[in-house]
Amino acid sequence: MGKISYTLVMDIVDGKLDEFKSKAKNYTSSAEKNEPETLGYSWFLSADNQHCMLHEAFADSEAMLAHLGNVGPTLPDLFAIAPPSRLEVFGEVSDAAREALDPLGAIYFTHLCGFNR
Repeated sequence: MGKISYTLVMDIVDGKLDEFKSKAKNYTSSAEKNEPETLGYSWFLSADNQHCMLHEAFADSEAMLAHLGNVGPTLPDLFAIAPPSRLEVFGEVSDAAREALDPLGAIYFTHLCGFNR
């Protein structure tokens, strides 16, 4: 199936920005150290610091599922301070990956054309 990625938009609760930033750094450090098949993991803040866009890329659906297995137990704590508002998934994802992402209201996009260098 090949590489897949997704973008998750979260809305940061007022007064929780510092806690959110700390959690983001911890997630990133853990993924970088422990998940070699996680190819990209980047957090972006809006200019007003009220929204975050998290972009994650994986070698394949299995790598994404491994990542979700690692972070899954802590997601309720993250989503309590930054509820998700949109999840866009890119690439051909497995049925198991869809099952994991569907509860977040995932919108799926399959590749039409283009390239990455």
